[in-house]
Amino acid sequence: MNSKGDLTGLLFFIVSISAFAILLLIVGYIVPQINNQLRDKIGISPEINNSLNASTAVAKNTLPVLWLILFSGLLMGLFATSYLIPTHPIFAPIFVLLLVIAIVIAVPLSNAYEAIAENAILSGAAAQQGLIVFIMANLPLMTFIIGLISLVITFAKPGGGGVATYA
Repeated sequence: MNSKGDLTGLLFFIVSISAFAILLLIVGYIVPQINNQLRDKIGISPEINNSLNASTAVAKNTLPVLWLILFSGLLMGLFATSYLIPTHPIFAPIFVLLLVIAIVIAVPLSNAYEAIAENAILSGAAAQQGLIVFIMANLPLMTFIIGLISLVITFAKPGGGGVATYA
């Protein structure tokens, strides 16, 4: 099958980071709650307490970093596929239409994340994930910027159009 990819990678990008951000928000709330209960019930030794504290620290500090790694990895993959996909300029209006669709999809994803993050129960976890909250709150703008960069990379390639030529 000759798969030539397109701007739908942008849709995959925004849906993936949104779903993972919501998951991390929930996990960032649940893990400390569970660990506090476990510490009260079975925290009978320093080793157990240290392991519970370590898993709480992972939920608070490491998981948001994993989100940033996912974000940057998907972004680099999107830009790489934008460069390597052979395209013709006649398809630019279709890509612009897909960019508009991606922005329209980003708006409810951003609003859903903000509604969940502003929930009284989850607001404490959201406060610890500052950069994720910022990016998700500005997801439509980020989608527009990333989409424009992807369009420029896709259609402003040098002569070969991203296709390797062998001598």
